[in-house]
Amino acid sequence: MRLLSRLPISNCAWPKPPRLVASAVVLLSALSWSCLTSTGARAEFKVRSPIVDYREFEFEHNGDTTFDKAKSGRSNNQSYTNEIGVGAFPNWFVELEGEWAAPSGENLRYEATTIENTFQLTPQGKYWADLGFFAEYSHAASRGDPDSFTFGPLVQKELPDFLGTDTLHTLNLFVSKEVGHNRTDDTGFLYAWQSRLRLDPLFEPGIEIYGEVGDIEHPGKLADQQHRIGPVLVGLYNFFGYGKVKYEIGYLFGLTRATEDGAVRWRLEYEIPF
Repeated sequence: MRLLSRLPISNCAWPKPPRLVASAVVLLSALSWSCLTSTGARAEFKVRSPIVDYREFEFEHNGDTTFDKAKSGRSNNQSYTNEIGVGAFPNWFVELEGEWAAPSGENLRYEATTIENTFQLTPQGKYWADLGFFAEYSHAASRGDPDSFTFGPLVQKELPDFLGTDTLHTLNLFVSKEVGHNRTDDTGFLYAWQSRLRLDPLFEPGIEIYGEVGDIEHPGKLADQQHRIGPVLVGLYNFFGYGKVKYEIGYLFGLTRATEDGAVRWRLEYEIPF
């Protein structure tokens, strides 16, 4: 089973999109605007697929906010990203992203401009797993903050008829390094895992795990690292010629004392072929 069915491409001019598609675009824009005007973060929670959507434009919004009972500054941390991407090549997808954040008790501010690259290394479904590589460069908005590189492998495996249903499993393993003014010598490590049941394209429940180690050379105690786990719901609606709308909504429970009690995260994406 393919992760996403390819949409038919036509050489003729497109007809006017239906109201439902227009509504989806309006909804995406409204979410993005609400993030820009809200007051009130952390790195985005997102599991990345190694599969490149060739000949597609993509508009995406991600957001998350944290909750914590203790007065520790870990509650109401917010982060938002808005991005546009294009799959101009069969094995390379590039995205331009704007990042906003609001640490607990502070107003929302622009954090960074990021260029992201996803490289698909293997044909989908040909080998034991689908492999890819992710690399991004993030330019900080503040002159006092360092820029950063983040890169690492993407692995995805589809298991048909596992425990009575098809399942999809995705793993991201990233290393992060700061560069430029006020940088540190730390080498950060981030991982993300998502497994979900492929019950229906509109309804795929699953589970996610996210972790972050500030410096892999000096990781410290497990309790001082950030690790999270929780349920997620993923869905997709295909408008056949007018694009696709994807959504993800999840809740993450903190597993260590350095992590907030919980966090809500969401993702909304509109893809359109060209």
